[in-house]
Amino acid sequence: MTTTQIATTFRPTLLSIAYRMTGEIMVSEDIVQDVLLSWINDTPEGVQNIKAWLARSVMNASLNHLARVKRQRETYKGTWLPEPVLAGQHAVDARLDISYGFMLLLGKLSPLERAVFVLKESFDVTYAEITQAFDTTEANCRQLYKRAKEKLAGSKRRFSPDPQQQQALLTAFTSASETGDINEFIRLLKNDVVLYSDGGGKVVAAMNTLVGLDVVGNFLRSVEQKFGQNLVVKPALINGQVALLFTEKDTQQLNTIMVMEMDDSGIHQLFSVRNPDKLAHLH
Repeated sequence: MTTTQIATTFRPTLLSIAYRMTGEIMVSEDIVQDVLLSWINDTPEGVQNIKAWLARSVMNASLNHLARVKRQRETYKGTWLPEPVLAGQHAVDARLDISYGFMLLLGKLSPLERAVFVLKESFDVTYAEITQAFDTTEANCRQLYKRAKEKLAGSKRRFSPDPQQQQALLTAFTSASETGDINEFIRLLKNDVVLYSDGGGKVVAAMNTLVGLDVVGNFLRSVEQKFGQNLVVKPALINGQVALLFTEKDTQQLNTIMVMEMDDSGIHQLFSVRNPDKLAHLH
């Protein structure tokens, strides 16, 4: 393959690797662009596994970014959620899970655990190649991967709703927003539903994770009563999941994105992204 063909072929997976590491889509775009330009303009000699070289380069750049923002993430006000990825807007690899639930679990791994796991899962890079990237032993890499797998055990989405179920979900909330009857949507929530809200300290949001049908239901009713009449709701696919975009009627400004994660018995997780910095790239 030519250098241009290589860039085109591997870009979606490289972008997914960077995003899985950083949770920031625009940062990930920049990381991948820099690595591909480096490859095209100054192709290294003696590289036998091109995709492994590219993956390691993207991974190292992602780890460097995480080191730079470590303090910022630690002092973040409220829950930190990944930037939303709107379907069709970025060339991510559709085969790789970037759902909010999974991304949140990845964030609980140490940076090196996450790096080894993502490289193995995304590009099936060998342990020998990983040791070259992180200056460690193969035995340690295997241990890091094992620990990551154990921490993520059972984290895969248990159920993928079919299009009819997705449409029913969207219809229920759209109807609720139009009629003011939020209870129609709340009936779709499971008893152990969890709501994460990210305002970044810049807009009003729940500072703590909300757990349970009563708590989450009351919160949604309160939001609907206060702001429902001023918002327009439309459906979307965000990070491969059913989501709703809330836009202010007067300003046409995107106000909130709510991503819904469900299994075969209802919605078990809600992710509300309100930090305007994380919504800016969607305008």
